[in-house]
Amino acid sequence: MDEDPATINGQPYPIALGEQGQTLWETTDVAQERDEIWDDWSLGMGETKRETGRGYLFARGFDPSANGALRLSPHYQAHNNTALTTGYGYMMEDVETTGSTLTLDAASTGKGSVADEGTLTISHTIASQSERLLAVGVSVDIQVAPPIEISATYAGVAMTVLGIRDGTAGNAHHVHLFFLRAPATGTNDIVITNHIGSTRAFVVGAESFYGVNQDDSFGTAVSALGTNGTPTVTVVTASGEQILAVLAVEGAATIAAGTNETERWDDTQGSDVSGSGYTQAGSDGGVIAPSLTSGSNWGIFAVPIKPSSTTSRSVMWIGDTTKLYRYTYDSDTGLSLDGTQTIASGVCGRPEKTNSKWYAPMGSGTNARRLDDASSDSGWADAGWKANHLSNFQKGVQPTLARVNSTTANTVELNDDTSGNVGDTWTNESEAVGDSSTDVTDLVEAQGQLFVAKEDSLFAFGSEAESFNAIPFLNRGKADSDNGKGTIAFGDMIFYPSKGNWWRYRIGRGALPVGANTIRSWRPIARIDSPKAGRVAFAVYVEEYLYYLLNDGELSYLIQARLRREGDPAGHELIQHSVLTIPLSKGLGVDSKNRLWIKGASTDETTRDIRVIELADDGSLDKDKRRGQADEDHIITFDERNPGRPQDQVQLRHFTVETEGDWDATTSLFLAVFRDDSQFAVSVGSTVTSTGVTTRNWTVGTDDTAYRFRPLLLLATTSSYTPKSSQPDILRVIIGIRFPEIVRIVIPADDGVLDGYGLTAIDAEQNLRRLQNQGVVTFRRPGDTTTTFSAEIFSVTDTMYATKDGFAHGIQLQLRRWITP
Repeated sequence: MDEDPATINGQPYPIALGEQGQTLWETTDVAQERDEIWDDWSLGMGETKRETGRGYLFARGFDPSANGALRLSPHYQAHNNTALTTGYGYMMEDVETTGSTLTLDAASTGKGSVADEGTLTISHTIASQSERLLAVGVSVDIQVAPPIEISATYAGVAMTVLGIRDGTAGNAHHVHLFFLRAPATGTNDIVITNHIGSTRAFVVGAESFYGVNQDDSFGTAVSALGTNGTPTVTVVTASGEQILAVLAVEGAATIAAGTNETERWDDTQGSDVSGSGYTQAGSDGGVIAPSLTSGSNWGIFAVPIKPSSTTSRSVMWIGDTTKLYRYTYDSDTGLSLDGTQTIASGVCGRPEKTNSKWYAPMGSGTNARRLDDASSDSGWADAGWKANHLSNFQKGVQPTLARVNSTTANTVELNDDTSGNVGDTWTNESEAVGDSSTDVTDLVEAQGQLFVAKEDSLFAFGSEAESFNAIPFLNRGKADSDNGKGTIAFGDMIFYPSKGNWWRYRIGRGALPVGANTIRSWRPIARIDSPKAGRVAFAVYVEEYLYYLLNDGELSYLIQARLRREGDPAGHELIQHSVLTIPLSKGLGVDSKNRLWIKGASTDETTRDIRVIELADDGSLDKDKRRGQADEDHIITFDERNPGRPQDQVQLRHFTVETEGDWDATTSLFLAVFRDDSQFAVSVGSTVTSTGVTTRNWTVGTDDTAYRFRPLLLLATTSSYTPKSSQPDILRVIIGIRFPEIVRIVIPADDGVLDGYGLTAIDAEQNLRRLQNQGVVTFRRPGDTTTTFSAEIFSVTDTMYATKDGFAHGIQLQLRRWITP
């Protein structure tokens, strides 16, 4: 036996020599590395295993709807209302009957010499009032500065440029005016950033107001400049408005307010620029003319600010059985329950607005109610008739109001009396829809047709006995009292929720189930909770986007869906995203400002909330900042990857994430991976709390091999996290993998050689075959007295090998070895 033989599983073995005298212990395949990348999630949830490479399994608190950035779910504000029931709620937006007085809140000022890409920060305090506006005026010692060259934020939120006034050659001054509606209340920083390219002198003033029209905040802005030392501008304004004017003067100047003006700030930065701000009541005529006793070159910008009007003061009434709740919403301070009207014996159903007034049906126990005064707790008047549900219906040239009869609950009746308050004249073209054993649960109108949702199916209404079942293959055994509640019309489609699915009926064509449980690539994973078997409880639409509640147990999942667009790959007709997980809810509504309202229905009254999410102008979730919730875990589970052959393992080397945006100690990103059929996701390295590219490595030999793997991200926010001004984004996720090194070993099948090791050829082959596919085995190379390594024997075969004297019979082993650092 050799002095230092090779050992396999502790047994010494001779190693064959080749025709060149080389030891037949060699690496035949060097370990290859590659990356598995997740950087586009926009094709939706339900991708269990990689198919498109642009999906994910499920998200709870992440918004994966945008290509290129994984963001936290939109921030919601909530109001707990323990008087809410566990039933369905219906939303009715109106406007209050009185406006507000436009009131000056506070002013602040600051100045400084600011380097290129430097900042000037001033503190400003805003009172907790409704319909707020913050305006910031900037005076700079430069004659021309396009809007992109100066930026402003308040409490971390970008402000919008209202207007500018540039100087001219030889007249080195510039005025910039920013604004922000509904700014955060309390004390926060205004930060001005200089992008001009050189150090400049700044004088900054801020003015906050409340009682401002939030739809149309400004009148016509005017500006002027001159070299005559008499700055003057005339603004077209009206009583109740306030004019805000910002002045810049070249050099150090002495400035005083003009007639009927109130100076709000006045300062000079060195000898470079002077800046001041003024307000004037709209009733004082609109002439702004501050005086200069020194300095002559000037520029001024002025704009009237409009008071709140009845059309800008939105109120949301929410019907919930016997209660009608009056809510208002503020982007910063959240929801306010301003009043409640109780309708004894009522059960609120689908309401409708006709002839500028809302009507809320209250079932068979009491008359419907008409909203005569949206601002009053007693603003709901008795309509004089009963109904279960209502809908407008344009029947040919005749506008009508349709109702579900509160006594015969499968009967739909029409009323032509819609020119004023709707009277009790329900005698026109009444029709029973379906049989009397199932009730109508909702009504919707689309493309000149009325659709009737019932407990057993969706029906197209015919006023002359031609009503028909639009989903004839819906199982009657699944008739349910909640089927149809929350039905919506969307273009030429009707979406009907049922116990078994969410149905899409395309008018004149046919119906298909399109709910989450019809996503072909989605299969439940035992160790990962997902609501594939959940039930759709309500739906609304905003522009091209659908939003619906998928309820499972005591949880609701807010799902966003849209039809596939041109350029999208083929697939399910809806691209669906899970964007929010909240306690059980039953009711959705959208107001005129694209705010999504959600009515809680949890059995736990402490989580029975009204929640509001602010959507983007196009109805999407693509709204700057306002991401996630404080003190909460946000989780997304990705699709599973199997990068080699199904029967081959890979070694997991590194977990890399690229982040940008608002990351700090309040945002901790945990990196974890499900391996094979593991019951839990295993964390990889420490958390990520900063922007940039961060890599965490597996500990070699510890939970680092897998046949298949699925990453999971958990972003935990602390109680100090500020969602209204934060957006921590994830740009991509990378898992680096390594394929094994393949080692070939040949042992001579020669009894004479093996005898020195206490073996015969048959003994050696039997021993080695027992080790094949039996897991990790320890090896030591010949001549190495200390170092060992671990590998798996995946092949043991007979072979012939070349020697210096010809060919010999041998036993060939192939090993799969993971390289260690």
